[in-house]
Amino acid sequence: MPVRSLNAQWMLDDFHARIAALAGIGDGDRVLDLGCGDGNGLRGLLARSGSTGRVVAADRDGPSLATVREIYAREIAEGRLSAIELDVAKTLPFASASFDAVVCQNVIECIVDRHGMISEIHRVLRPGGAALIGHHDFDGVLLASDDREFTRRLVHGYADHVQQWQDVSEGQMGRLLPGLLAGGPFGEVDTETLLFVDLALSKDSYARRHLDDMVAQSKQFGVSSEAARLWLQALEARSNAGQFYYALPWTYVVARV
Repeated sequence: MPVRSLNAQWMLDDFHARIAALAGIGDGDRVLDLGCGDGNGLRGLLARSGSTGRVVAADRDGPSLATVREIYAREIAEGRLSAIELDVAKTLPFASASFDAVVCQNVIECIVDRHGMISEIHRVLRPGGAALIGHHDFDGVLLASDDREFTRRLVHGYADHVQQWQDVSEGQMGRLLPGLLAGGPFGEVDTETLLFVDLALSKDSYARRHLDDMVAQSKQFGVSSEAARLWLQALEARSNAGQFYYALPWTYVVARV
């Protein structure tokens, strides 16, 4: 009998729609997507802020912003969206109290001065505004495997590996978020951790993308590429036998001014 997971599967649009809702974005709000990347979260932010809202997509990666400008050319032309290249690790070039909401997903682990970033997010929020800061806890991924020790090496090695686009890496950033915000400048902070589960290693699953990237980068954190490929093949066999399990923890905080 097939097993059905009661945990949600990580789906791109659903995930980012959830973020926009949790951030409490309303019609007409001015929103900052800090570290927007290729703009995966912008659809949800634009939908929630409506025709009178304004969204600022900010990132330090020029090619990613070029993708945003191509995909969202109409929204930019209408004045609903701006794409700005800036260093998210430095003082933000925005006036104090200029946004109703800030969204920052899978970014803060890459920043050395995390408290400084939190202070900047607080500064640019208006009274009554809220920040949604979220992060996958890559070091906490749950994975059924016949070779537990090798799986640990890959999961932990990948989680702590500093990739080219990062200043620093923190594989346990998800579980560290609540403590990072505790005692900070915000008046109210709520947190929750969710698990997204894949029961099959399908080509369009988050598990597939994550594990493929893990294998592709394995040599950079000291694991044989061939051994990693054989490990992935064993997981594919588990998936074909209906014995695959992958769970991704996501922790977020909603911090209100």
